[in-house]
Amino acid sequence: MNTFDAITNRHGVLNFDPRPVEKEKIEQVLQAAIAAPSPANTQPWEFVAVTEPDLTRQTAEYLKETQAKYVFGAMLNLPADFSDHLMGLYRDFANAPCFIVLCRHQRVDLAPPEFAAVVRDWDMAAIGAAMGNLMAMATDLGLGTRWFGGLVMDDGGITLKRLLAIPDAVEIVAVTPLGYHSEPPKDRPEQSPDVFSTFRRGDKYKLAALLKGKLPLAAVAHFNRFGEKGDGTI
Repeated sequence: MNTFDAITNRHGVLNFDPRPVEKEKIEQVLQAAIAAPSPANTQPWEFVAVTEPDLTRQTAEYLKETQAKYVFGAMLNLPADFSDHLMGLYRDFANAPCFIVLCRHQRVDLAPPEFAAVVRDWDMAAIGAAMGNLMAMATDLGLGTRWFGGLVMDDGGITLKRLLAIPDAVEIVAVTPLGYHSEPPKDRPEQSPDVFSTFRRGDKYKLAALLKGKLPLAAVAHFNRFGEKGDGTI
């Protein structure tokens, strides 16, 4: 699979085959992750690869709980019946044989305290790039992933930090399952920008529309100046 196909064929996976992921494939996705750029090459990341069956089951249940309670409930304010419907889509989620926990770890004092917010923004961008690399590499290897980031609403994912012995000074940023998926690939159709402008929190129909596809390039790409769409050439 070429790079473009690996990136564009990536899609969020919820259901997995329990078949273990080979150690060399886990190492490959992690190698791809640490190849990401970072400010001044500070590499502000740590990765916890969870493969022990008891820990993967607990991690899966924890992610489901935080998704239902914090994301679908508190943040999106979804009706209970629709939240239950969405959680029903996680039927084989606990089969995931591996989870990768992406963390932020400041190894160097890159700037004085008054610039801490700037450095954190840079670190988060770097960790996002690492996750993008990881997911593209996983797709190339025939593995499924899905971004989970609602842990910040559970006191920074304190439950998961205790489960995995993650130090207090290390911040959990995101988690993804990693495994062979038991569901077919999803289509990635283009969607209209109207889906975003008409979105209303708590509206299950608007949320369902939001999840269906990607904005076309012409809706988000600008050339030379914001708002200029160009004449078809770059």
